[in-house]
Amino acid sequence: MDDTLETTVPLAGHKAGPSLGSKKPSVVIKEPERTTYEVVKIEEKHGPLHKAIPIMPLPFAALCCLLNIGCPGLGTLISAFSVFCCASTRIEKPIHAFGLNILAGILQALTFIVIVGWIWSILWGMTFVQFSIQRTKRNALSETPSRNIPYYVRRQSSVDPEYSSKS
Repeated sequence: MDDTLETTVPLAGHKAGPSLGSKKPSVVIKEPERTTYEVVKIEEKHGPLHKAIPIMPLPFAALCCLLNIGCPGLGTLISAFSVFCCASTRIEKPIHAFGLNILAGILQALTFIVIVGWIWSILWGMTFVQFSIQRTKRNALSETPSRNIPYYVRRQSSVDPEYSSKS
């Protein structure tokens, strides 16, 4: 049985109820099959401040996160200097990433008074740690040697003298 749905609809000008002695005209509408789609990739677009977040080693990222929680903007200011030595960003030039991180740290410190800076600073610190964990996982996967082990290997009887036919 196919997966189409059939609906009977009365034609215009005719009653939907049964009529005496005549057939009611109708049209059969077949709805198309439902198709399913698969999401291949989801990519978020971020602004320049988010792209400038340094991807640091995990201990340094955790330290900057704690500093951002305790003193908003301080961890971000310290992380800005990491782009020159131990961190990478999604911005090509380290000096641009440095400037954007300094700007973010100063804005976090200035808006701390209205609580916005503190929340922003905590979220920034959590992002430091998340990026660091993602990089650690990605590096662990790339360092694992990929073995091309065959699923099933058939023994060739014509090569092995024990299994070869004797004629």
